[in-house]
Amino acid sequence: MTAVQRALVAAAKAAKASVLDVAFRTFARGGVSGFVVIAQSHLAVHTWPEHGFAAVDVFTCGSLMDPWRALPPLKRLFRARRTEVLEMPRGLLSGRY
Repeated sequence: MTAVQRALVAAAKAAKASVLDVAFRTFARGGVSGFVVIAQSHLAVHTWPEHGFAAVDVFTCGSLMDPWRALPPLKRLFRARRTEVLEMPRGLLSGRY
């Protein structure tokens, strides 16, 4: 398991998600794309090391997990100097799950 895989699984667990499956691919230039399938949906990552950039999607449903807790393990792995977060509520907008 690569460092990126370990960090994404750690992020899922930190958010109290139930990890079901993991799929990752490393590319010739060192970039990584991968998914952690969780019972509550998924976490995805795509990296471009040549640009010092990584994009992470934490897609969740339900109220038992806290997606904000996924951020610290990812910041540590990528040694992020800058982080931008965009929260996009999806699905039922009434707040009921």
